[in-house]
Amino acid sequence: MRYCFVLAAGLSAALLGACGSPNSPATATAPLPPVPAAEVELPGKALFLQNCALCHGANGKLGGNGARDLTKSNLNQTGRVYIVTHGMGKMPSFRDQLTPEQIEQVAAYSLTLR
Repeated sequence: MRYCFVLAAGLSAALLGACGSPNSPATATAPLPPVPAAEVELPGKALFLQNCALCHGANGKLGGNGARDLTKSNLNQTGRVYIVTHGMGKMPSFRDQLTPEQIEQVAAYSLTLR
């Protein structure tokens, strides 16, 4: 029994000694690198990819079916909302498929493609 106590005391001391003090150089750890911020997805991005990317491309440059290059467009938010709502040329109107709020979100996202 006395042997177990001595063994346990020695083991405890060995473990505590291995840990060292928090300020000792042997146990100092390097600071963790900063965690990269998660990419914040804009509300209109998913809607754009679902409804617009087929012709405009995910980056706005595709130009399929005669679609305009959105990276070169000088339309502001209001102009883009109008075009998405009413359509133009070969582009269909999205007023029956998207809510006015969703159209605003798609237009706002398309401005980020410049």
